[in-house]
Amino acid sequence: MLASALVFSWLSAAPAAHADLGDDIARVKRAFAGQLRVEPLRLRLIERGEVTPFELPPWALDAKRGECTTVVLLAPAPTQFVVHLHPWRDLTRTFASRAGAFQLTRCGQDRIGLLQLLVEMRSPRAVVHAYVAVGSAPPAPLVSTLPERETGPEAPPGDPGVAPARAPLAERLRGFEESAHNAGASATEAALLPSVGPVTLELERGCHRLLVTGADPAPSYTLSLTESDRAESKADVEVGQEELLEPNSSGDVQHELCTARARRLVVVLAAGTQRVERQLRVAHFSLPGGLPGRFGPEVAERLVVALGKSAAPRKLGTLVFTTLGVQGRTPLPRLLLPQTCYLAAATVLHGSAQAISLAVRAGASNAEATNTEAMPEPHVGFCTGRSGQVELDVEARGLGLSWLFFLFQMGPARPEAL
Repeated sequence: MLASALVFSWLSAAPAAHADLGDDIARVKRAFAGQLRVEPLRLRLIERGEVTPFELPPWALDAKRGECTTVVLLAPAPTQFVVHLHPWRDLTRTFASRAGAFQLTRCGQDRIGLLQLLVEMRSPRAVVHAYVAVGSAPPAPLVSTLPERETGPEAPPGDPGVAPARAPLAERLRGFEESAHNAGASATEAALLPSVGPVTLELERGCHRLLVTGADPAPSYTLSLTESDRAESKADVEVGQEELLEPNSSGDVQHELCTARARRLVVVLAAGTQRVERQLRVAHFSLPGGLPGRFGPEVAERLVVALGKSAAPRKLGTLVFTTLGVQGRTPLPRLLLPQTCYLAAATVLHGSAQAISLAVRAGASNAEATNTEAMPEPHVGFCTGRSGQVELDVEARGLGLSWLFFLFQMGPARPEAL
């Protein structure tokens, strides 16, 4: 009797919940009535932990269609998910849903952040409905369209307490060297950076981590890195070869560069009339074994950057596929070896990339990677299933942009990766 009552209660509640979601969708459509164009995107069933991309149609980001683009995501009210956007300027790129709903409007160039829209599901599973609208102004906020989904103001962040004291200089230098050694550095070099005069570094092929630090407090300064044929002068340096680095809030500079050819690097402290003396440490890492060199040193350097610089795999597998591409979305469906792991990377050849991302769908698993300020060129690893069928996408946006895609076969998949 009790079981029958529970089944009846569940059947009675299900249509009501569905009706509530349908009513919410209808109210969102009415709120979008003043927009120039409104269309639904393909609805998605997303499981807990999955990160699913939602691709906006080209017209949604066309400045000729409207100044502002709005995206709405709706799921049942108990659903929790997180939205990740492409990083752009200093705009927020990660958002949490509120009672299963999310709405965001970006206008003008800020719409570049919508080139990538990923939904990460936190609930066990849910169907997510998506709508995109373009207009001359933002529509009504979701709090007025669906006030019952408003969860109220967020609690202010708590007091984290007093910042811990900074470690002494000798301890910081020792920590850098130990960290580099544990990460596989082949050697570590030390030098003193004076206030006047350059320090020359002879860099061999590889990746090189730089740390500039000193005793506290540190006067303000700028670090100049210049590639030159002569250590004592910068007269033969071409425009664009000098890189200026600003220290962080602690007065330190941390930087990493990779080179596929021997280079002479001139390091200069620029502090005006102030006297600044800093310690320089350089950790040297070998390039990955199997790095293809037939595309030239510049492409090899960009590929190493895309693979993670000094954190790249120590040895690359067989290069099984490479192709050129241009701006837009380029699908690359492939039939690969079953139950095998691969590493994909994309590097910019020409032009400036506002956004470049890789997407992989191998059976029931998805993987995404996009460029960021810290990692300007993306890479993604994945393993094939029993069929070996894989869908690869490269999405690129920029001016005069062309890119080169690499696919390496890394080895057999572990059973838990399938």
